[in-house]
Amino acid sequence: MLKVIKQIKYALNPEMIQADLATLLLNLDPENSYQERLITLAQIMEWVRLPVKQQVDGETPNFIQARNIRFKFLFQFLDRNEKEANFLATTIKEFLLPGRAVSLYCLTGISENLGFFNEISNRMVERILPDTYTEEDLSEVLKALIVDEDDAVWIENSFPLLLTTFQNYAKKYSISFETLKTDKKVAISILGAQVATIGTTKDIRRRLIGKRLADMSFLNLNVTITSGGEVEKVLHEIQESRKDLQSVRANIEHSGVSVDLIFKLEKINDILDRIEMLIYLGQNRDEPFVLGQFIARLIRFELEAKGIKTYIKENIHLLTRKIVERAGEKGQHYIAHSSAEKRDLFIASTLAGVLTAFTALFKYLIAIAYFPLFFEGFFFFINYAASFLIMQKWHLALSSKQPAYMASALSRRFEAFKKTKNLKDVSLEIRRIANSQYITTAGNLLWVIPVAIALDWIWFFVSGTHVMTTTESLNAIDKNNIFTSLTLPFAFFTGIVLWFSSVVAGWVENWILFRDIPEAIRANSVLQKIMNPKQINTVADNFAGTVGGISGNLSIAFFLAAPVIIGKFVAIPLDIRHVTLTTGTMAFAFNSLGWNILEYWPQMLNMTLSIIAIGFLNFSVSFYCAIRMAAIARNVEAKYIKIIFKYAFSKNLKKRDPS
Repeated sequence: MLKVIKQIKYALNPEMIQADLATLLLNLDPENSYQERLITLAQIMEWVRLPVKQQVDGETPNFIQARNIRFKFLFQFLDRNEKEANFLATTIKEFLLPGRAVSLYCLTGISENLGFFNEISNRMVERILPDTYTEEDLSEVLKALIVDEDDAVWIENSFPLLLTTFQNYAKKYSISFETLKTDKKVAISILGAQVATIGTTKDIRRRLIGKRLADMSFLNLNVTITSGGEVEKVLHEIQESRKDLQSVRANIEHSGVSVDLIFKLEKINDILDRIEMLIYLGQNRDEPFVLGQFIARLIRFELEAKGIKTYIKENIHLLTRKIVERAGEKGQHYIAHSSAEKRDLFIASTLAGVLTAFTALFKYLIAIAYFPLFFEGFFFFINYAASFLIMQKWHLALSSKQPAYMASALSRRFEAFKKTKNLKDVSLEIRRIANSQYITTAGNLLWVIPVAIALDWIWFFVSGTHVMTTTESLNAIDKNNIFTSLTLPFAFFTGIVLWFSSVVAGWVENWILFRDIPEAIRANSVLQKIMNPKQINTVADNFAGTVGGISGNLSIAFFLAAPVIIGKFVAIPLDIRHVTLTTGTMAFAFNSLGWNILEYWPQMLNMTLSIIAIGFLNFSVSFYCAIRMAAIARNVEAKYIKIIFKYAFSKNLKKRDPS
């Protein structure tokens, strides 16, 4: 607000503007320190950015007109004031001393770090700490003078005018730019060395299959630059380096990836672009235009180098994609496309319902045993883990555990949608996922209830009592009351946990492939002695998927068990609500109450609503998180997701669904 008021005040009082400009220019006295003069230049740029009343061209943005007027006024003022003009000229000459443009050419907008996490921590620190200008070079000058995207737009649109005005001033005061050409050559040499260093790291070498280290284009580029090779030869090696980058990226499609590897690939790509820019700078006949574009791009690079959110999004994009696709491969097994697949899915879900009834029984018995907190949590974990691992082994289908995996299977559909903008395929897949979830939920609930009732009667005939007493049954019902308990937030939280387990599974599988563990298995001498080559290959091929699935199941077991124990430990209400487990628990509760509809109909109605709400939240939250992650992995905008879902459940699509 104060800045706006100041700008308005300056715009209404030109005399104040001229007085302030004179004061600022006097602060460029060579006797002042480098930092003081650099800060003064930044203040002069703030003066140039101030608005003016005068309008010249209705098609040109106001801020460009205003800056052009002020820029010309600045040099007109210098023409009439020799002392101030000499101060500015002396400062500029100091900026143009040999070696001071090197970092501007080769570091501005390009990270100096070798890893993603170092870079992100540096950006966070720079956001917190105030700007300092400790290095006396042109990159620091650019950082001090440039503040936003408008500066880049202004220079792009007005550079011929700005250059002509400045060249006239530079000629009058004998300002030479020869050092810029020498520094450019040094910068290209530094960039070539960086490409060679990063491009020959182990992560990249092992993904350039069939290439010896000595033949790598990244090294050849550096050799060509340092030996003073022809421009055409340097440009050829840049193209070869880009081909090698493409080979690495293609290899990633079949292997794992890490954020540090992505960071290195992006950095090499940025350096190659920069070398090309520097080569063309001075080669093109339309020099003012090219130079203006170059400076504008440097400004944008510098602004981007300060961003955190966009940087994270760009660098984790490929990792997110691989995690999503790994999880999606598992999700394909749970999407029914034909009548036979729907039948198989229903059978798998009924068996999962049977198993969940036992899981619900053991969960309750552990809870009433009042173990110490650690052992209570540990036994909860073992109970869930055993259940989920058995489901994985027998390929059973548990409702609400699937959506995160199934939505991830949409990733490739999103890729096709991006190219064609055809809603049919991706919308049909969403409809099939929803239908598959309905089938699974029905199969789970139709069997968990009767099996839980059967287990309760077996318990009764063996012990003479039901699993739950009347008081315990009413307490269990009260804990799941949709109106008076935290059931809905807990169900929401469970949906997030279910989604996160798919992320863990995908990440572990990606990590195994990235570390080349399947190849290590094939080369293991112990396995070669006890297994034949075919068996070893089978183990190696299935290892990543199997361990990824186990990791996902163990993670979901942990996240279902831990909240209750953590909640008790810190004395805050924290729990989970899984639709099938809750249904099994309620079956035990109402069976002990004798299914007395006349007396307990309010509780029965309440629990019916509660189970429906829990199932809806488990499914929708985990599905939404997964589909958003799949969309991010494929760079599909949120607005398209809304359109896709609207079309997926429309009557028009239902008529076209062959399944």
